[in-house]
Amino acid sequence: MNLRGGAILTNAGIIEQSRLSSQIRMLVFLQRVFLLFIVTLAASARGAPVKVEYTTVELISERTQIVPGETFNLALHFELEPHWHVYWKNPGASGLALEIDWDLPQGFSAGEIKWPAPERILLGGLVNYGYENAVTFVVPIQAPSEIATGDSISIRAEAFWLICKEVCLPGEASLSLDLPVGESAASSAHADLFSAAATQLPKSDLPWEVSASVDGKTLTLTLSEGEEAIPMDLYFYADSEGVIDPNAKQAVNFVREGVAELRLALDEPFFQEPLEQLQGVLQSGQSNWILDTSINASTARPPLNIVESETVGFEQRLLDLGLPGFLTLAFLGGLILNVMPCVLPVLSLKVFSLLKHSGQSKGQALVHGMAYTAGVVLSFLALAGVLFALRAVGERIGWGFQLQNPNFVVLLAVVFFLFALNLMGVFEIGTGLVGADTKVSKRHDALGSFGMGVLAAVVGAPCMGPLVASVSGIAVQANVATGLLIFGVMGLGLASPFLVLSIFPKLVAYLPKPGVWMESFKQFMGFLLMAAVVFLALVVGRQGGVDAILAILVVLLFVGLAAWIYGRWSVPVKSKRTRRIAQVLSAALLVAVSIYGVGATKAAYLGFEVSAPTEGAQWAAWSNERVETELAAGNPVFIDFTATWCLICQVNKKVALRTDATEALFKEYGVVTLEADWTRYDSQITDELERFGRSGVPLYLLYSPEGEVTVLPQSLTNRIIRDAVEKALK
Repeated sequence: MNLRGGAILTNAGIIEQSRLSSQIRMLVFLQRVFLLFIVTLAASARGAPVKVEYTTVELISERTQIVPGETFNLALHFELEPHWHVYWKNPGASGLALEIDWDLPQGFSAGEIKWPAPERILLGGLVNYGYENAVTFVVPIQAPSEIATGDSISIRAEAFWLICKEVCLPGEASLSLDLPVGESAASSAHADLFSAAATQLPKSDLPWEVSASVDGKTLTLTLSEGEEAIPMDLYFYADSEGVIDPNAKQAVNFVREGVAELRLALDEPFFQEPLEQLQGVLQSGQSNWILDTSINASTARPPLNIVESETVGFEQRLLDLGLPGFLTLAFLGGLILNVMPCVLPVLSLKVFSLLKHSGQSKGQALVHGMAYTAGVVLSFLALAGVLFALRAVGERIGWGFQLQNPNFVVLLAVVFFLFALNLMGVFEIGTGLVGADTKVSKRHDALGSFGMGVLAAVVGAPCMGPLVASVSGIAVQANVATGLLIFGVMGLGLASPFLVLSIFPKLVAYLPKPGVWMESFKQFMGFLLMAAVVFLALVVGRQGGVDAILAILVVLLFVGLAAWIYGRWSVPVKSKRTRRIAQVLSAALLVAVSIYGVGATKAAYLGFEVSAPTEGAQWAAWSNERVETELAAGNPVFIDFTATWCLICQVNKKVALRTDATEALFKEYGVVTLEADWTRYDSQITDELERFGRSGVPLYLLYSPEGEVTVLPQSLTNRIIRDAVEKALK
């Protein structure tokens, strides 16, 4: 029986209950005795259907008679009234499974119930496993060879179940069936019900290779494509309750081409004993398969012997201060994000706006500064909240996960491209997000500034600049309140330059004076945004190949067409009808091509197989197994945790990691170099980042053959790498 975290439902509503098994079973036992007494007095007709509380149940046979020494199938067939349901052997978050007590003649034996594949039933906010409308529970019965033909055999069964809708009611029936004994048997009138029940049983031949492993509070099913492609709607029903949390989300994540993971939350606090075998049903749509696999030992690894690089003194000293140091790092990291290429154009546009309205009052400047800051900080908090929520339901993702999502990348490319075209004069949006015309200033309209703050946060959050990776890792693994505080302060650091100029508008006097040059500056900013679009095309190309780049180019082509239509015909000199047609047509083009781009890019991601690193013969693909193999052979190992969309990662490659001097150094000391590419989601890389207290890339590790691990700083030079190698391997 399962009442964990569940509810017994009455007409008064859902009554919360916690592990009331013993009390309920005592009541059920007393009810059984009473009902059995009533049934005996009533002398029910044998073999006839019994109607009990919103269901009709009947004991039926697949054959017309029993053959000595052979196995035959009996079944309990339930006909349920609409929206009522009974339960599977694991009822899920609440409920009771069917129980059958057989009263068989001497020599007969009953097998286990053949449970049809269940369906998920939401009741009172809880996920239950069961059946609606009609269900047939088949049970094989073994007949002894000693019975004589011509005899009549009487079989009795006491059945107990729970039936639920808005209320839950226990049900019980005393059923019996008389069958003759003969030398052969024909199909009975109920044969079609048995045939239908057979089709509802899970199949034994899984079309994929499946392995299972437990790590902490998560059980991971890893599926490799075999006879069929891996569907996205897989769901696992554990045979036994108390193993997998039925209320937790289950989602398929493709870690690479042809390999996917289904991560399952263990049922705490009821999950206590180590799992060795996993049994249950794997379901996709109307297809069901039996899953029975051994569970690999926990993937938890021995404690690390970490040696911090001597060059991270400043950062480490701040980390050693605790929360004040975390907040200082977060603020400085957010401040540095302003000079990252993905954020600089947005900040420049706000400074441009401030220059153009240099004559506005201090109060007006402060309104715009506060609105911009609110947009940045609230967006950081929202992104962090989404991250915490996804991790709470079992997703293993880190800071910067947005750029692993094709939907986000495509829509961000569209926004950047439109901004660039606007700055270059293809179309004008008046009081748009740039907030650059005089009406904005006169109306004290802070919406444009707030929108620019949101955009700055969205494009700045994935940029792992100096100091950001370590403190974001701490924030993700801290409690939610501390994590949100750290991310909020990081957003404040990002917004601080414009906020300072708004609080002290006299500082604007030290900036270049407004003039004709500002139009050229605005158009130049458009080219910077175009460069950001090129960068996003590189991101999708690394994750989806040529097909993804082609999809992006098609999207940009039609986005440009939509912008041209809007700029050409949606202007004041045109008639109202012409402007309206232009606006509708350009909006329809934008929506249609964005939908196409998202779908085409996702398809390209799924169909693209990421190749191993090809930047040099020295660099190979990372895996835990490869690291352990090399260390066992006495080889030091250097690991580059990177991603295409991580700009600081790419800079480090150019200036330090992929240089002739560094490669000669690695060759001299026999260092095996591995690359862990996090451009696409990879749960193993995510786990390893978390193991070192990081929520994103970059991360650089140097393993000595003795097991010491040196963590290098986020910004590398040849000298930093040389010092770390010489110290660790001397």
